[in-house]
Amino acid sequence: MLIQQRKELKNKLIRISKIISHAGVCSRKDAEELIATGKVKINNKIFKDFFILNSQIESIKVKNKLISKRTTRVWIFNKPIGFVSSNKEQLKQKSLFRLIPNNLPRVVSVGRLDINSDGLMILTNNPAFSNYLENPENKIIRKYLVKVFGQIPDNIEEINRNKLLINGIIYSGVKIKVLTKKKNNNILEILLKEGKNREIRNILNHFCLKVKKLTRVSFGPFKLGDVEAGKIVEISQDELKFFFTSLNFNDENNLW
Repeated sequence: MLIQQRKELKNKLIRISKIISHAGVCSRKDAEELIATGKVKINNKIFKDFFILNSQIESIKVKNKLISKRTTRVWIFNKPIGFVSSNKEQLKQKSLFRLIPNNLPRVVSVGRLDINSDGLMILTNNPAFSNYLENPENKIIRKYLVKVFGQIPDNIEEINRNKLLINGIIYSGVKIKVLTKKKNNNILEILLKEGKNREIRNILNHFCLKVKKLTRVSFGPFKLGDVEAGKIVEISQDELKFFFTSLNFNDENNLW
């Protein structure tokens, strides 16, 4: 029983340097030096321990400057065709960040859509969350609707259970569903778990299909819905907490 209580207590303890680092004050290593030299105060009292119960924290000061909690924020953005996902522009390319309102904080995008694709882009002020969504190990599903020109081969849905080798690259975890069965002009629903560079276009080219329109409609629990092209909508904090739970994501911006 005593060992179990100690384990439970340890799980509730939080490293002060981690909080200071996530607040953007300095690195964890530098934060530990500040703690050791008495330059960190918890609840207006000098605190030289490295761990504390988060329930005991009312305020944190570093060099007598109060640090505030950072709240993770997430936006849904409908990227139009003709814009690149990067904030770096080459030649005559236009970045989607041209369309982001000036009153937003600094944000990063989750994944990419090429210049000829449109649809759902997730923007967040928390790079750790962006990295979590993009990590192939987390197997977060992206859904696309793709209009294609060409005759749909009978074996195209076999990729759902097989790996595909194209130009030395292995594609797996891909699911294709044929939504229409016309002669030349059809719509496919495609699910990905990795999102490799130009993955959908490379796979469909392998099946002799030409992409006419490629739209991402969801990424994990985030859905494009009726957000208009070029528009951005913020996810509410209540909804975001629910999404974090469904994704099994530990929001380190909400440490205390």
